[in-house]
Amino acid sequence: PPSVPCGGVAGCAHAAAGPPAVAGAAAAALRVRVRRGFVGASSASAGAAGVDASGATASAVLRVRVRRGLAGASASAGAAGASSVTGVTGVTGAASAVLRVRVRRGFAGASSDTDTATASAAGAASAGASATAAASTAAGTACATGTWNYVDHTGVTRVSANARVAVYDDDARGSDDLLASGTTGADGGFRLCFDNADEEGGGQDVYVQFATENQNWVIRNGKSRQPYRFATATRANVPTGSSVEFGAFQPADAALMRGVEAFDTVNTGWNWKPGTCWDARDTTCRRGLVNWAPDSTDGTYYSTQGNAVHLAAEDPDAPVLVLHEFGHAMMDDVYEDAFPSSPNCSPHYITKTSSAGCAWTEGFATWFGVAALGDPTFRWPGGRTQDLEGPTWGTANWDDGDKVEGRVLGSMIDLYDASNEPGDDCTEDSAGPLWNTFLDHVSGTFTQFWSQRAADGYDVGAGPLSCLYHNTIDY
Repeated sequence: PPSVPCGGVAGCAHAAAGPPAVAGAAAAALRVRVRRGFVGASSASAGAAGVDASGATASAVLRVRVRRGLAGASASAGAAGASSVTGVTGVTGAASAVLRVRVRRGFAGASSDTDTATASAAGAASAGASATAAASTAAGTACATGTWNYVDHTGVTRVSANARVAVYDDDARGSDDLLASGTTGADGGFRLCFDNADEEGGGQDVYVQFATENQNWVIRNGKSRQPYRFATATRANVPTGSSVEFGAFQPADAALMRGVEAFDTVNTGWNWKPGTCWDARDTTCRRGLVNWAPDSTDGTYYSTQGNAVHLAAEDPDAPVLVLHEFGHAMMDDVYEDAFPSSPNCSPHYITKTSSAGCAWTEGFATWFGVAALGDPTFRWPGGRTQDLEGPTWGTANWDDGDKVEGRVLGSMIDLYDASNEPGDDCTEDSAGPLWNTFLDHVSGTFTQFWSQRAADGYDVGAGPLSCLYHNTIDY
């Protein structure tokens, strides 16, 4: 897996794409036939080259492993030299080129892998702690525990929930083995247990990898289309029956905090919306795609062609902006890619007239963010704000009517919020009538949405109409 060093509270590095490159060369060929538990090797050759300034050594090895049978190794060869590991700043050391044989249906074929380098974790209170015994750990297994965190745009340290977390065995030779995986809990914590029998002998050599993804959404690099992954240092030879506490970790590169914050913002939307998919009526969930990079200028918009949100570098500093764009993705999902026509919508402004279609699609998208965050204020990166609930008839610099996205948005806020102004005395479940009508119809305008709400049997009488009228929409 793409993984690079990760520190404790002080930090951890990242990789958006593939594993670090390893200098040097290794080559081998081995063919094995299995007959009734016997392995016979036909031929093998190996070579490795490369020395770095450290003077460490590396080796190329041919190995035969047979499960549920006897194995006879044909040959092994070693060559002096060490490889310089690139892709992780300042990290060099010993590396191995390995040829491994795995039996599949009676035939074993050799493959070549190179290992990755890891750096020591720094700053975590328990980063250097040894494994501690845990009575609850099953026989023959061990567990890894810890938390995944980030620092948000205001400087507050927060946990990252629902993020993919995986435990790997750091093999000295060959590719690392996935031991267990899952997602972080609501407190950012994880506990993953695994078979602790290391194929190289002793306990597993364990590290943990975090990623800005799960099965329902991903924050990914817009160019590589890969999530951001972060890896801890390795704990060697973990004792069986123990629980290794990795402590609290977060990205070392402050620029990548925004990516984790964007992931956590989408998690806020996920926790707010009803159902087990973004579209609660779906049986197969669409995965939400968000493209972001710390230097991105490709934003801010939702692409109906790629079904992906595109964020500029600083956009995660504005959670309502992230959820606004994701609100477009949800509408496209719910409407089965029949996104409504929205003329006169580029550019568009919260307070100004556009078109009925633009006002509906943009107003709904911001309403989703406001409802999920519980804050009727639009907060842009850089600190500029816009009150979304208070404006009414005669508010300076606001146009009137249902072709103004801010008026559609304000109406939807006033229909459910409990903070009522004169003329606004509506209170309903934000994830109730409004959301159900959204899920069950394709609406091209707010007028059409209101008619569909009536058809669904929800209240469109004097009370709700007064809340619309408070927002200059006179139906």
